[in-house]
Amino acid sequence: MPDNSTNYRNARDPFDFPFAAQADLLQLFIRRRADIVERIEQLLNCQKKPIDYQQNQSLLSHQFKDCCFTLSGLTQTQTGLRDQLELAHWASGFKPRANPGNDIIDPAALMVRGFHMWQQTRWPGQKGRIRFAQTLFNVYLLRCITLLLMRLWDDAVTDARNKLGQVQSLLDALWHSSPSDQPVLVRDVRWLFPVAMSPTTNDLAGYFRITQLIDDTLPPADRIEIHKASVQAGSGHLRAQLRHLAVQQGVQMDAHELVLLTRVSNALDVALLMQGLVTLLRAYEQAIAGSDGQQRLALAAAICEGLSPDPELFIKRLDLLGPYTMIEHLFIATDKEGNTAYTSMGMRHLQLLQEYKGLIGRLANSLHDDCPHSRPVAEAYSPYGLLYGFASNILELTAFKTLQLDAEIRFTMEDAFAAGAADKRAWVNGWRTLPHIKPEVVQQFEYPAQFAADMHARIEQQLRQRVAAGDSNSSVPTGKLYLLQANDPQVAGMLPHICELPVHYIHASDPALVAARMAESKELQDILFCRLEGEYVVSYRTEQGCVGITKDMLTEVVGAGKDARLAGLPQEAVDVLRLMCPELVVTG
Repeated sequence: MPDNSTNYRNARDPFDFPFAAQADLLQLFIRRRADIVERIEQLLNCQKKPIDYQQNQSLLSHQFKDCCFTLSGLTQTQTGLRDQLELAHWASGFKPRANPGNDIIDPAALMVRGFHMWQQTRWPGQKGRIRFAQTLFNVYLLRCITLLLMRLWDDAVTDARNKLGQVQSLLDALWHSSPSDQPVLVRDVRWLFPVAMSPTTNDLAGYFRITQLIDDTLPPADRIEIHKASVQAGSGHLRAQLRHLAVQQGVQMDAHELVLLTRVSNALDVALLMQGLVTLLRAYEQAIAGSDGQQRLALAAAICEGLSPDPELFIKRLDLLGPYTMIEHLFIATDKEGNTAYTSMGMRHLQLLQEYKGLIGRLANSLHDDCPHSRPVAEAYSPYGLLYGFASNILELTAFKTLQLDAEIRFTMEDAFAAGAADKRAWVNGWRTLPHIKPEVVQQFEYPAQFAADMHARIEQQLRQRVAAGDSNSSVPTGKLYLLQANDPQVAGMLPHICELPVHYIHASDPALVAARMAESKELQDILFCRLEGEYVVSYRTEQGCVGITKDMLTEVVGAGKDARLAGLPQEAVDVLRLMCPELVVTG
């Protein structure tokens, strides 16, 4: 099948992006903070305007930017930088899908929410509006700093380290200029990488390219902190997703249907987690060798969080981890002559996967010993109980809470991913305790102490079983998928003891295949979307449509120790499947 990913420039190619000019402009905005905040306050004084105006996020965004870009004294070059950070980010493959709330923290979105709250309660006076204007200024600059962070590699790749320092200086200057009643939303600019990459997009390649650039160009300390932030934020997102689904469907979090759903739908997240865990496991091994007890425990805590979304998959079922993290259209390509091979991105992923398997095998005993140190404590706070959608939402929640004068402002985004006492738990619980939010909604997001304990207990259980099993990854033998050259009874008779792969694992938009009961019907656009998301072990075109074989068969068939046979695949699909599941597929 052709590549469905968006065409955009390689992250290593120069965009000729004016990094220095953008940094200087943001410094100017910080110096002119008082002027800009005054203009924002005037925008907020709109209680007499129609509701349609107050809820028009696009218009409010335009007017908000006017507060910055129509300042007196700006040059034509500086005003020409308007929107360039967003456009460059989108051109790099990070254009968000058009879903509500799917964006990096945005002051206009907070204005809409703020106006709604004020309509439900009361509109504040000038003092209250100025306080919120200060928050919105911080949010806008933080958004710009986050986007600028993604431009480290647009010209001289070797200068990425120095540029990272410049962006950190911008963040420091922002908080130095901020009034004392405003929260410091995030201290370390390296924690903004998961924020920048949190919105969902239709092009998954950018995530892997940025990850490789981080590894190739930044020093070890920066790489470790960035991957630590990404692993903790990414795993927290998946844990919250798991709890939401369990509550929504009224099942336990280990329910079979949830295991299938989360494994098949999270190929990108799990692949990025695995790659980030490699960096943390390397550092953890070095900390053990260097007898650095404090660093060892800090890394062990972050690693265990990274394992938490699916500890069985990450710790014991390494035979399945590879196929689940393979994304066909990114990692495998077929040339015009019909030769199928791994792409450079796919080769890197496989190398990291092999390294991960070795590291988790060598370090399972140590992780087993260290994991209890991060066990949630009753009445205290643990990141295992943190509930949010994407990393950017944490910043939005803490920023929006400043609408209340008594809001807790001591903690930052980084603090949300570190264990703490009851005061930190109260801080997180208070994010959604606002006068316009119904108590039953607030209750849905109350710190889930039992869930946090259960999530951590799963990790300890899987580590305990892995240590007890020694070199054996799984107590269940892995089955094989036998690929036969033709779909006829004579060929099938070659393996009479092996059943055919059940039809419900095969999706097709081809009516002939569906009519022949060789596949289940699925719309073409749905198949293409599932392929884009990495939900198939292989997909291919037929004369009348497309076919995709779902990754559910990894858990329910070969992962359960069952063999299956599949006949009649086109040769290109056979070649792709062998690369997607090299240890599970047998051809004949």
